Amino acid sequence: MGPVRHPLILLLCCLLLLPALPARAERLLRVCQYHGANYAYRIELANLILARTADRYGAARIAPGDERPDPSQERCLALLREGQVDLAYVPPNAERLTTLNMLPVDMHAGMLGYRVLIIRRDRQADFAGVQEVDGLRRHTGGFGSQWSDFPLFARNRLPVLGMANAGSLLPMLEQRRFDYFHRALSEAWLEVQGHPDLMVEPHLALRYAMPVYFAFNRGDAELAQRFAEGFEQVREDGSFRVLFQRHYGHLNGLARLGERRIIELESGLPATDASLWLDPPTADGKDGTP
Repeated sequence: MGPVRHPLILLLCCLLLLPALPARAERLLRVCQYHGANYAYRIELANLILARTADRYGAARIAPGDERPDPSQERCLALLREGQVDLAYVPPNAERLTTLNMLPVDMHAGMLGYRVLIIRRDRQADFAGVQEVDGLRRHTGGFGSQWSDFPLFARNRLPVLGMANAGSLLPMLEQRRFDYFHRALSEAWLEVQGHPDLMVEPHLALRYAMPVYFAFNRGDAELAQRFAEGFEQVREDGSFRVLFQRHYGHLNGLARLGERRIIELESGLPATDASLWLDPPTADGKDGTP
C-alpha cells in the first residue's frame, strides 16, 4: 500500500476512531424558594438570565433544593451560606449585604415598595381623611413581626401590632385588633376575597424602598458575575420589561396609583440602583413601568 497522500483524510479517520466527547453538562442551580405562585416571576427571570449567558458560561437552569416544603427566608439564607443552595432572592439588609454577595438591582422594579391598605369597610371615613404620615400615626397597623420590613414601623413612628403567625392577621383585623394591614399590589385584592367585611382602601398608598436582590454565596463569584452580566443584558434587550409587564403590568390599572395620595416612608435600606423603578401612572397616560 502506498503512502497516504491526503493528510486530511488520515486526520478524519483518526477522529472517527476517538470516543465521542460528552456534551457539557447542564448545571442545576438550587433554590429553596421554588414552589408556589409567589416565586414564578423570580424563577422565570433567573432562567432568562441563565439562557442569555449560556454561550459564555454554559447551560444552566433553576431547580428546587432538597427541603420540602419551602423553608423560611432565614433558613434559605442559612442554606445559601452553607453552600446547600446556589442562590436566593431576598430583600437586602446590612447583615445580608455583609455575609452574602448580592446583586444590587431590584428585580421587582420598585413595585414591592408600593403598598395599599386593607381595612374594615366600616372604617372608610376614618382613612379618607389621612393626608400624610402624621395622619397614619393615629391608626395602628398589623404586620408580620418576622418580615424584613417590619422595622419600618418603628423607624417611621407608626404604631403596630406584630404577629409571628402572619396567617392570623386578616382575622385579627376583622376582630378590630388593629386598624389596617398594608400589602403589596399583587397581594391585597387577592387577600380580601372571602372577607366581606374587609376592603382595599381606595385613596391611599404607601411607598418605601423594598428591593429584592439576587443573593449568592460569597464563594461563588463566577455565578454572581454571570447574573450581573445577564441582568444587564436583559435590561438592554427589552426582555426584562416584557417579562415584568406579563406578570405585573395589570396591577397599575387595578391599583390606580396615579389617583392615590402617596405617603413616603423611610426604610433605612442601603442605596440601590433605582434606574428600573416604576413611577405612579400619570394623567398623561404614561403607565410608569420600567
